[in-house]
Amino acid sequence: MEPVELNVSRREGKETISVLWSDGHRSNYDSFELRNACPCAMCQGEPGIFGRIYTQSRTEVRVDIVPDEIETVGRYGLKITWSDGHNLGIYTFDYLRKLCGCEGCNKSQ
Repeated sequence: MEPVELNVSRREGKETISVLWSDGHRSNYDSFELRNACPCAMCQGEPGIFGRIYTQSRTEVRVDIVPDEIETVGRYGLKITWSDGHNLGIYTFDYLRKLCGCEGCNKSQ
């Protein structure tokens, strides 16, 4: 599954990233929630040699966060540069689809 269309819009004072998938499904992501779900090791932690997860103290994400730039990474994901300067996470298409919070996706998970 891959995106065929990507839009960024502002509604009700919130920035929303909308993805139309190749199966016809549309996912809408709140920028604040998507930034909080950043999959990079700096945000999510990183396993050490004995399986312990090492994390840094996370910087609090501002509610007015917006994407400054969105680019594709190969044929498998998106890299988002956020207005706070963070750009380390690669949001794979599979990960993005799992983050879809719509009722239909929640039922199928």
